[in-house]
Amino acid sequence: MSDEHGRVWGTRRGEPGYPAALLDLRADAPDRLFGCGNRTAIEGLELGHTVTIVGSRRASSYGLGVAEDLGRLLAAAGLVVVSGMARGIDAAAHRGALAGGGTTLAVLGGGADVVYPTSERRLYRDILTSGAVISEAPPGQRPEAGSFPKRNRIMAALGAITVVVEAAQPSGSLITARQALGLHREVGAIPGPVTSRVSEGTNDLIIDGAALIRGAQDVLDRLLGVGIEGIRRCGPPLERDLARVAEAVELGSGTCDAVAVALGAPPQEAAIALARLELLGYVRTDAAGRYARSPLIPPGGDAAP
Repeated sequence: MSDEHGRVWGTRRGEPGYPAALLDLRADAPDRLFGCGNRTAIEGLELGHTVTIVGSRRASSYGLGVAEDLGRLLAAAGLVVVSGMARGIDAAAHRGALAGGGTTLAVLGGGADVVYPTSERRLYRDILTSGAVISEAPPGQRPEAGSFPKRNRIMAALGAITVVVEAAQPSGSLITARQALGLHREVGAIPGPVTSRVSEGTNDLIIDGAALIRGAQDVLDRLLGVGIEGIRRCGPPLERDLARVAEAVELGSGTCDAVAVALGAPPQEAAIALARLELLGYVRTDAAGRYARSPLIPPGGDAAP
């Protein structure tokens, strides 16, 4: 059956096309899996080339940027990116994977043909073009509160490593991490500011022994071995003055006035430089208008300009 328009297909445990990684759930493995989209994305799934990315729905601009870059670079490197299509980190990881031209799988709490959250309808359609949306819930079933912790075990089983980008205490993302550990999968976490509530969970994971993940290269090193070609993304060349502004943002100057004070420059000059850096992709702004440094690096440069 064609699956390009959201029509549902299914596979049972023991049938061809059922992801072998789910069998590690043993008695808790789904008896049946339903999906929409590219069925071959499931049939050809290899555990060693699959990464699960999860995190907070109320994510910071820092977390959203990290999740999107992780998704994009890992997908471009040939890994399948798995997440739950929730608002925040999940959606950012999916969008990044799509931007990287790779394959991404969304695991839903309701039926695979039920878009949830409805605000991500466009993302749902985009995922179907090259990846798949899957669920153990029958078609047409609306998600319930208990559906999401249950679906987390599927996400944990599908990924050779689960990377938590941001998570408060407690959170569904930490449940996924614990389930991954129970399956003897690797768990990694993105460190965050100690003053941030949504970094409490990830920082605690690192203290408890999770792999510290600084970016996509760390994930590739752990899955495919150290020494593979670097994937850090370079941007266009930066003039010296713009590089100084980018460095000020990286050191914590998150507003135009703060940058102007840090560099001893007129506010109008700082505003123009920040606008140029945003267009070039070196800085991002959040909903409150605060600036943050992106992972983009200048050609031949280090992470810090």
